[in-house]
Amino acid sequence: MSIRNKSKDRNAGGRISRKFTSPGDGNMNTPSWWTRLHMTRPRRLENKGACRAILRGADPDGMTYPPGNHKPHKYYW
Repeated sequence: MSIRNKSKDRNAGGRISRKFTSPGDGNMNTPSWWTRLHMTRPRRLENKGACRAILRGADPDGMTYPPGNHKPHKYYW
């Protein structure tokens, strides 16, 4: 089933109307400012703290490092 109706969503020339081709078509995307604030910055702080602890003399083999991926994290939606 098509998302766009072939008769209602077309202009006089037969092409899809411009208002139905915008990027804001209802997809729920996480805003980039939220990703930086809640996922990227805390991960960088954890990595920086681990590096500083190693430089101060902590045993690197006995440390628990933050996960390399983005999980676990809080979701925006």
